[in-house]
Amino acid sequence: MTDTDVASATQPKKPKKKRGKRREPWRQKAERHGVSTRTLDRWAAAGIIDPPEKINGRKYGDADEEPRTDAA
Repeated sequence: MTDTDVASATQPKKPKKKRGKRREPWRQKAERHGVSTRTLDRWAAAGIIDPPEKINGRKYGDADEEPRTDAA
């Protein structure tokens, strides 16, 4: 074994960073669904979609979430 092999074998491996959930800006989410941002706010208040996350004063929604379509 060379010195570099020993050094790399003794250092612990870095754990992989877990990727967080994908977010998209509230405006972009509204455009994707063909509605206004106010409609998204109403959907969030009614429980049709999850409420937005606020990061630095801006609203972000889950990019993979679709509006609930069942009648409650």
